[in-house]
Amino acid sequence: MSRDPKYQKLLNSKRWKQLRMAYLQEHPLCECCYREGIEQRGKPYIRSAIDVHHKVPVESAHTIQEMEQLAYDWNNLQALCIPCHVKTHKEMGKNKKENVKERKQISFERWKARQTRFVNKTENNDRTGTTSIDRCNQQEERGVDATDMADV
Repeated sequence: MSRDPKYQKLLNSKRWKQLRMAYLQEHPLCECCYREGIEQRGKPYIRSAIDVHHKVPVESAHTIQEMEQLAYDWNNLQALCIPCHVKTHKEMGKNKKENVKERKQISFERWKARQTRFVNKTENNDRTGTTSIDRCNQQEERGVDATDMADV
């Protein structure tokens, strides 16, 4: 766990504790065990989730607002059992100081790009009052092939 006091404050907040509990209630089994289909004695074995892991590290953010967005983003959470949580951190290189800054920066930049695309898409829909389905219908009416408009 991070020693950053801002991160510690977020994890000790009532909001985080409620979000964590709600996430574990909705995802009671370890998502890693489920995904990897771990077997024990020749049968599928999925452990109960105990920890909630942030896929994109909260510490990768540059401001407290960005840290809060990462910490409380439902899509940035993953329910894990203790062995899978330890394994995940080892795979992420958490224990190697030289990897920490680089990994955090890359994760944060990817997350920020996704957030920007989402906000831009939402603002575009708000401004035009149309949805992507409406735009596809408009393209069809003008005779534009929808497959040519995959990135619209």
